Amino acid sequence: MTDNATTTKYEGLEFDPDELRAKYLAERDKRLRPEGEAQYLETRGEYAHYANVDPIAPEREPREAITGEVDVVIIGGGFSGMLMAARLLELGITDVRIVDSGADFGGTWYWNRYPGAQCDIESYCYLPLLEETGYMPKEKYSYAPEIFEHSQRIGKQYGLYDLAVFQTRVTDLSWDEELRR
Repeated sequence: MTDNATTTKYEGLEFDPDELRAKYLAERDKRLRPEGEAQYLETRGEYAHYANVDPIAPEREPREAITGEVDVVIIGGGFSGMLMAARLLELGITDVRIVDSGADFGGTWYWNRYPGAQCDIESYCYLPLLEETGYMPKEKYSYAPEIFEHSQRIGKQYGLYDLAVFQTRVTDLSWDEELRR
């Protein structure tokens, strides 16, 4: 039931936004745990090995750290990193390196492999570079494998695999004041 002030405030709507907001807050409160972030295990001690292992990728031989200079380093091969790299290439900026801890592109969608994982945003709005790749999503709300495949499609179409260093974490960045870079 709404009062006159609420009706006037939200005139023309077929629902009361305040009631809806209260409903969503009540549902959120059901999912919140009193221990907050303390519910999660730290990747230390007996769990430390999980911080440096990609259980999805085949094991690779250890290598020396990569050092060097490029015009642009993009940390992360998810949608933002891929989109940035694609747009830089379109502008003619080719001295780019993408660094990602996973073994392929996709970011969140590289890691989310659990059965039934699906995006909760319409794929036509969520997936980048659809027009540029000529791809039409199969579902209104894409499943994880399709999103991961689209990430690979972008990587191939834009030649991003040649710019990428996978299974790698950035451990140091430094600023050279004299060179201003």
